[in-house]
Amino acid sequence: MTGAEEVKNKLDIVEVIREYITLKPSGRNFQALCPFHNEKSPSFVISPDKQIWHCFGCGKGGDVFTFVMEKEGLTFSETLRLLALKAGVSLPEYSPELVGQKNRLLDAIEIAVTYYQHVLLESPQAEDARQYLAGRGLTEQVIDDWQIGYSPESWDDLINLLKSKGFNEKDIFEAGLSVQKAGGTSRYFNRFRGRIMFPIADINANVVGFTARVLPNKAGTDNMGKYVNSPQSKIFDKSKLLFALNRAKNSIREQDYVIIVEGQMDAITAHQFGFKNVIASSGTALTADQVRLLERFTDNLLFALDADAAGQLATDRASQNIVAGDIKIVEARDRFGRLNHYIDPTKSFKKNIKVALMPQGKDPDECIRRDRSGWIRALGEAKPLMQYYFDKILEPLNLDSADGKRQAAKSLLPLVSRLPNPVEKDFYVKRLASLIDIDPKFLYEAMPAPERSNPNEAPKDLPTATYVAKREEILSEHLLALICKFPLFINYLFDQVLPEHLVGEPSQAIYKSLILYYNQIAVNQDSGLGIFVLNYNDFKDWLLKNDFSSATKEFDKLIIIGERDFGEHSQAEADLEIKRIAKTLKRSYLNFRLKELTKLIAELESQKAGKTEMDEIMGEFNNLTQEIRKILD
Repeated sequence: MTGAEEVKNKLDIVEVIREYITLKPSGRNFQALCPFHNEKSPSFVISPDKQIWHCFGCGKGGDVFTFVMEKEGLTFSETLRLLALKAGVSLPEYSPELVGQKNRLLDAIEIAVTYYQHVLLESPQAEDARQYLAGRGLTEQVIDDWQIGYSPESWDDLINLLKSKGFNEKDIFEAGLSVQKAGGTSRYFNRFRGRIMFPIADINANVVGFTARVLPNKAGTDNMGKYVNSPQSKIFDKSKLLFALNRAKNSIREQDYVIIVEGQMDAITAHQFGFKNVIASSGTALTADQVRLLERFTDNLLFALDADAAGQLATDRASQNIVAGDIKIVEARDRFGRLNHYIDPTKSFKKNIKVALMPQGKDPDECIRRDRSGWIRALGEAKPLMQYYFDKILEPLNLDSADGKRQAAKSLLPLVSRLPNPVEKDFYVKRLASLIDIDPKFLYEAMPAPERSNPNEAPKDLPTATYVAKREEILSEHLLALICKFPLFINYLFDQVLPEHLVGEPSQAIYKSLILYYNQIAVNQDSGLGIFVLNYNDFKDWLLKNDFSSATKEFDKLIIIGERDFGEHSQAEADLEIKRIAKTLKRSYLNFRLKELTKLIAELESQKAGKTEMDEIMGEFNNLTQEIRKILD
């Protein structure tokens, strides 16, 4: 058994996909709104029995590997590594020559994590770091759990260690663990030196970089800041990472809200004291990509930031990016068939955003440790984001003066204008109007148009094109789905239906493959009872071995249709349905062909074609007419 097969056997596709989207049971299957295209009704279906998925809206489908590859934008080897971790499967021992570049970088980071942690726990050089962390209340268990480490005051210790493990200088540099010496030389030295190392993991628990904190007694001794982050790389993109989200995501989903703090220590302390739905923004504003990450788990965001001016500023920046990211971008074709990206106002994120203000002079870390009840009280008294802005902006203003009223409207109207919900927007317009004693219509007239998150995005009213399957295409799929579920009727189908009777190239292709499979394989597996058994795995393997790999996705789709639409059918009901659809498709094809011949006959008559050619066409016309009469009788 290969590593990929072992991973698939140990993972449940439903549980993996449930980490990304909300699933609802539907008979023996599960369904959801498709995460790969914009839709209002669920067309994404998972079959737990076959461990496959298919979207009947956009046509995508496959197994657990294809879903994660599509959702995360990963290669197969990267996906295998990720899912092996979830499944607890050990893949073959690392070899730099046998894995992809991203995997090499991840392996280098993993070795660095282990090394830094060893230094923190064992080296005399890290004594000050150990005392600092102990003073912050971090136990050895917490340090081990979060893999916190220390980078020694060395220029090349980590580089030499990684080289001994088979990595070259380019790998180490691209992993963000080294920097090149200035002056154009080819010499490299350690990027992190003399700092406490906080590993940063992606949502799937792969450590992709670090935040390095200088010790308080060494602050200002170099040209670096208090915190130094890993550089942008193939594996580290700060705009798409949130500290502790990999640990918090299940709790966020269960509690249906996320608490966002600024620093890593704030998040670590929160988890240490049992608040498992806390993540850190690492002191920066949330980006639209980070908001989309959180959208997988909740629409309810609570900012718990420092009470000082810096914390409030971070709240402002975060809210701006959330509003900017509060627009769903959809992909569709215009009436000329060109693929474009459109803004769909009916699919905004519609986040519920609140702000919890910490007691004066405290950050979340200190508040949780010294005043747990105050922390809980602050969370309970969290204000809706717009309420927070009203209180913050209006507090210093004199609303009895014309200048105060003008400043209130100038500051608040742009924020109110960006609210995606018209009911909420109207509420705050009227509230502001009441506070500054003015008719709401004047505020509406003065309200600026909301800015788009990207000025290059297409306007909202551009047309979109949706493909609607023909009735005969749907019937063709249903007929094949019934045969896949009830293969004992396959001989009847082969006798009555030709490939050209089916509508749609995918259906015709899978039907032709089924005929070949039956003639080459199935006749040799006769059970002695004359019953044909269509084994799911055997037929898929046969498709792959015989260069019909493009048909495997269509086969999965048919399997899911069979379970979804005909799962409760008895054999007798299936028999009647197969005969009804077969007759309908055959009649439709014959009528279509009859119309073609009618046109051809008219053309031949106008061209005064020869008698032999005309007789041949008329003969086919008469035969088709008789076949149609037989079907109708």
